[in-house]
Amino acid sequence: SRNAARTHGSSLTTRFGHFLVDFGSRRCFRLFAFAILVGLLAGGAIAQTRFTPTRITQTVDDDRRVTLRGNVHPLAQSRFDRGPAPLGLPTERIQLLLKRSPEQEADLRALLEEQQAAGSPSYHQWLTADEFGARFGPADQDLQVVTSWLTQSGFVVNQVNKGRTLIEFSGDAGQVQAAFHTAIHRYVVNGIEHWANASEPEIPAALEPVVAGLASLHNFEPRSSGKAQPLANSGGGHGMSPADFATIYNVQPLY
Repeated sequence: SRNAARTHGSSLTTRFGHFLVDFGSRRCFRLFAFAILVGLLAGGAIAQTRFTPTRITQTVDDDRRVTLRGNVHPLAQSRFDRGPAPLGLPTERIQLLLKRSPEQEADLRALLEEQQAAGSPSYHQWLTADEFGARFGPADQDLQVVTSWLTQSGFVVNQVNKGRTLIEFSGDAGQVQAAFHTAIHRYVVNGIEHWANASEPEIPAALEPVVAGLASLHNFEPRSSGKAQPLANSGGGHGMSPADFATIYNVQPLY
């Protein structure tokens, strides 16, 4: 019986050892498989992430400036000018327009064509605003530099839109004059009072690679020309007509 007990104990020990080995093997296999899966997912995420190079490579120096052309309203003329605005005049929701690099512009044009080409992998594969901004907008570091400059100039940055095409900020006429070297003036056109910048704004030269211009630096109300033309089919311009919407979202059959 002593031998039987030893044999039985040895058998139990052997079976328990096999169980531990088997359990450990299965656990290691699950961990190994999980590690492979995480690696594949991470690799896929990295493959799908596009690297956006920074374009602001110089230190922001307010003494080195460039002029943003085409940013004075056509009605901000001397004959309508009634003098400078009070420096404390609120300037709400100014929009700093951001621009794409030449490479991003070419990529966008190619994507627009592919989205309309049947058989293309990108056919009708529309981007969300976040995806558009990540692919065609400035790098995070560039946005940080621009928003920091606005904040240091005394403005309140309200938001950066998801498409990364503009930065909305607020301040007053004095801050606009100090930061952009242009004065806000009072204009009276057809008996209606308006406020607008009197000259082309300036920005530090370091910001030029990502800044296109300024919008909403005046309160002249936009007027429709009634001549909106479809651009998705003609391939030019920066606006969108109802025909563009119908083409992009394929709702023409519903009409």
